[in-house]
Amino acid sequence: MSARPQVLVLYASTHGHTAKIAERVGATLREQHVDARVTRVGPTSAVDPAEVDGIIVGASIHRGHHQQEILDWISAHRTTLGAMPSAFFSVSLTAAEDSDEARATTAELIDEVVASTGWTPATTAAFAGALQFEEYNLPTRVLMRLIAHRQDPHVDVHVDTDYTDWAVVDRFAADFATSVQRTPATA
Repeated sequence: MSARPQVLVLYASTHGHTAKIAERVGATLREQHVDARVTRVGPTSAVDPAEVDGIIVGASIHRGHHQQEILDWISAHRTTLGAMPSAFFSVSLTAAEDSDEARATTAELIDEVVASTGWTPATTAAFAGALQFEEYNLPTRVLMRLIAHRQDPHVDVHVDTDYTDWAVVDRFAADFATSVQRTPATA
């Protein structure tokens, strides 16, 4: 391991909010003296998890599931991921709801990632997402307005609303930095 641990923050994002969270995780890791590379998963991203000391993977929920491209990537690299400090974060509007039902749903969605990929990350987290009406295409915007009004009749559907608790995101990243700094080099 180099003087500073190397961590990959790999994510899938549909409307851009998960990308913002991934960038924040990377910035917090850097503040904690960990070199972090934040990368979006995709067909052109040549990402080898064996080149880093730890990995954080993030994805958002759309239509009841995480993005398939991140699940495929995790499945392809699950053995390497299982041999290093690793974490997974899920982003959804459901995580913004303060109810037992919402907590159970977010936990089930994370469990679905574990079951479908064969990877068991050391740490998982569910972060509240955002309503980003300007980012949505027309059908999605109409659907999200209906959902938003059902959950909160006072929500302003003409402005974006960020439900993310950034202090929780920062703690998640700082805790991961501590874990990767304590892990001896495997090379």
